[in-house]
Amino acid sequence: MRTYDHLFRTHVTGTVAYSQTPPVGGDHNPVWLDCTGKVYDRPVTDENAVHSLEHGAVWVTYNGRATPEDIRALSAKVEVTPYSFMSPYPDQQGTVTLTAWGTQLVLDSASDPRVERFFTTYVQGPQTQEPGASCGPGSMPLTNG
Repeated sequence: MRTYDHLFRTHVTGTVAYSQTPPVGGDHNPVWLDCTGKVYDRPVTDENAVHSLEHGAVWVTYNGRATPEDIRALSAKVEVTPYSFMSPYPDQQGTVTLTAWGTQLVLDSASDPRVERFFTTYVQGPQTQEPGASCGPGSMPLTNG
């Protein structure tokens, strides 16, 4: 697991060049993604996803190495967990990545026991920049990819 400090939190329009893939925080769009247990079937816009992280959400991403079983297990977890959302992220290094504001865990599969611990620790966890902020539908912008 890696942690990152000193992340900016300015609302911006346009794209942001993030240092991590997927990003763990930083400047972001003023509109957040629906993170009420939402499972997206296409990549989402980083800048909107980062805003959801600021609200205390956990973002679950996966690439083409994830098995159908991984995707089903992660989807089932996200769908029953407020302040979480999931999307494919084809360019990420790890098979499965769990991201909260300033924290990221890269895994080989959804069966790793650290998945549950990450959710328990980071959904509305101590890293949350805006505790209690809405995770309801703010926007649903998808990438053009």
